[in-house]
Amino acid sequence: IHRILTDEDTFQPRGGGLNEAHITALLEVLRQGSELDPLSLWEDPDTGALTVADGHHRLEAYRRHGMARGIPAAVYRCDRQTALLIPIQDNAKARLPLSYDDRANWAWKLTVEGEQSKATVVAFCGISDGTVAQMRRVWRELQAKGEDAPKTWWEAQMLNRGGEDREWSDEERDEWRQGLVQRAHRRFGAELADLMKRSPEAAAELLDLCGGRQLESVMDHLGYVLADEDGGEGDCPF
Repeated sequence: IHRILTDEDTFQPRGGGLNEAHITALLEVLRQGSELDPLSLWEDPDTGALTVADGHHRLEAYRRHGMARGIPAAVYRCDRQTALLIPIQDNAKARLPLSYDDRANWAWKLTVEGEQSKATVVAFCGISDGTVAQMRRVWRELQAKGEDAPKTWWEAQMLNRGGEDREWSDEERDEWRQGLVQRAHRRFGAELADLMKRSPEAAAELLDLCGGRQLESVMDHLGYVLADEDGGEGDCPF
């Protein structure tokens, strides 16, 4: 295990670093005597060094478990550009799913690297064809302005917009909204889902408390109509 290197800037599409809850779950699997999925290691064709391309959480779990040998791993002998596709292959069991932001940022990274076809980026990252086309356009425009590539797709869009006072396209608005949803889901999704299971009434009161005058717009977006006190359709009572 001491031979295995990590380079999260290159091979970790998941934002926010290691997830302690996921590591704890993996440790429990090891303590029960079960196996984890093999690590995916990239062998540098120039130096022979082995770097984790997929499996940072599993490697950390092995280290904390005290395992130094006998760790299952699949070794990929390929160039660096091909190796960048390894972290975003379909997730298998016991792996932490990638959020939309993670996948979009990795698609942006591949776009900046410039070695993969649009179809490959779409297939591996699970991002729409239109979004990848937009990424390519934004990167061309940033290069024309002499700008360096931002690390995230959101930062790239903001940098490219600069001080322009123009209307957003429908696709840009969808991207922005999807980013808000994913970030909020990462922070609050699990707790809200648990609250809704335990007490739908409490969840409704929380939405009322947080939504305020915007609750009617929320309900309208979801396709519901708030009823008045007589049971018919009416103005939002909140």
